[in-house]
Amino acid sequence: MRFLALLAILLSGSGIFLVVAWLVRRQLERLSRALTVLGIGTALLLLVLWIFEAGGWQRRTHYRQLTYALSDSTLQSFLRRGVDMDKSILMLSMASRGLAGYARISKEPAEDAKKRLAWVAQWVADERRFPVWRRSGEWEQQVFFLSHAAIILAHYQMTTLDETYAAKWTKVCKYLSDGITRSRYKNLASRPKDIALRPYDNAAALYALSLHDSYFGSKLLETATRDWSNYLNRELLFDDTALPCSGFTNTNRCRLMPVGASMALLTAYAAEAEAPISADFWREFRHYYKESVMNVWAGFRTVPQGREIPDFCDEALFPLQCGAYQTELAQWAAAKRGDRLTYYQLNNYLLIYDMFNPINEAWKEAPNKQVEALIKLSARLCAEVN
Repeated sequence: MRFLALLAILLSGSGIFLVVAWLVRRQLERLSRALTVLGIGTALLLLVLWIFEAGGWQRRTHYRQLTYALSDSTLQSFLRRGVDMDKSILMLSMASRGLAGYARISKEPAEDAKKRLAWVAQWVADERRFPVWRRSGEWEQQVFFLSHAAIILAHYQMTTLDETYAAKWTKVCKYLSDGITRSRYKNLASRPKDIALRPYDNAAALYALSLHDSYFGSKLLETATRDWSNYLNRELLFDDTALPCSGFTNTNRCRLMPVGASMALLTAYAAEAEAPISADFWREFRHYYKESVMNVWAGFRTVPQGREIPDFCDEALFPLQCGAYQTELAQWAAAKRGDRLTYYQLNNYLLIYDMFNPINEAWKEAPNKQVEALIKLSARLCAEVN
């Protein structure tokens, strides 16, 4: 599949120049030569980008950048202070997925990954920082925190085999499984006083359950996934598509329309949980939101073509900003769905973007900006370790 994806990109990216050059070789000799040079140059660039990814250099580079950033004392101090907590939790959850994935497939010892995972696990399990650990009666409206805390603890334990946090992990996962299954709406509230129930946060909960089942041999995921998927199909599809809305209430079924990053998160986490419905999500998401340039590179829109970005877009995506993350998150979803063509199209775009906007420039920014950059970097590493 990797080679076929490369071949398709090469044919559409450089092949068109070579074909036109051959057709006009007698009438417009100079133009033919220019197009030939352009076609060969494009082919070489695309080949270099492909080798950089397929050879593992890109994955190692992003892993080293992530471990370096997470070991920075300024960023760690910012995270300890609890500023912009929701965004930090999401970033560290995605970082734990990337680090654990790298440690699993790396041929060299990934001690840096284990050290960073240990720090993140201790951070999220601290009951002084997160009193909700001691208030299980309030868990009904905490699926965002509980899901990502479970994901972090899972990746730490599965990578290090240290069961320090096993009891917390298991308690959370049993609660999430029972809560989703028993809930009338098959989705739990993300946080207190939230304006809507959010399917992409509940998809993260399913991923947390899949990790627990994989490690302990439990069966927490099956019923919860089936009930959740059936409810989305029956009640929450948006405007004759197979896409659920970003948020809903019991009085307004689709309060928030699906936007790019929310759909990418939903697809990625549902695919990580191996929910069959993730195939429908990805097909519709790619159809309505993807935009390609000659099949060489691609990006994902914030909203489908022809629609206007709603004024409440950030509400549909909380804690992320609207229009900022969908391409990186979509690459993760493409990798999980096995769509190598889209994966490499997005990767080409992101690598070319990196040439003019190096990721390490973010380390000069304020810590809150570093967290935003690390969300994108973590999503890319999640894609690369699949």
